[in-house]
Amino acid sequence: MIDHAQLDTLTQLLGKDTINKIRLEYVQDSRQKMTILLDAWGERNYQELQNVSHSLKSSSLNMAMLVFAKQCQLIEKFASQHNEQEIQAIIDDLLALHKVSLKALAAYFS
Repeated sequence: MIDHAQLDTLTQLLGKDTINKIRLEYVQDSRQKMTILLDAWGERNYQELQNVSHSLKSSSLNMAMLVFAKQCQLIEKFASQHNEQEIQAIIDDLLALHKVSLKALAAYFS
């Protein structure tokens, strides 16, 4: 779910408190973006899907959430192709993956 080595490196560079503050900001931001992403999917707004999935991918990579980031990258790719079938397959599991990934990230800081 998450890359512990990457988080270890960030923690050594910036300190655990700083990284935890960044994590808390990420949690709020990513939840908002998930709502926007799902709304964009409901409207079949492919440009918005590309933009939001790109943003989620980048911020998730920064928080070492590699599996979730990969799914966002795929949504970004398939949105550019208007590939509904592939996007739907990812969207079906994305919310659950996001929650599990956030739990794994929180566990790292407990």
